[in-house]
Amino acid sequence: MKLTIYFDGSFWCGLVEAESDGHYQVIRYVFGAEPKDADVLEFIANCLPRLLEQSGTVAAERKSEKKMNPKRIQRLINREKRQPVVSTKAQLAISELREQAKMANKAQKRQKKADYAEARFQQKQAKKREKHKGH
Repeated sequence: MKLTIYFDGSFWCGLVEAESDGHYQVIRYVFGAEPKDADVLEFIANCLPRLLEQSGTVAAERKSEKKMNPKRIQRLINREKRQPVVSTKAQLAISELREQAKMANKAQKRQKKADYAEARFQQKQAKKREKHKGH
């Protein structure tokens, strides 16, 4: 699990990346003002477990674990430090989770609309039968 705290131009944000059992989870949390150590610890202790439960996961690609040259590792670390904070992998995961939520919301709206239309139809049919009955 990796927590990165960065300033995005207007707010301080935390980006949590967790990878386990072939699943990749990413959470972006907005702190607002620059967080103190106590704020970060409170976030990790209280908010993070709840957010990890609520957020969805994305399938992660497998990387081969092989022994690397220490100089190469150092070069990779330095290259990663120079890159922007929000990784492309995290951005893709966040957008994919957003799309999944959007699709679920769309299906729920469609079902609600169909239920409402069915209720209105039944109401009209009952009214028609009541009129047809007579006195």
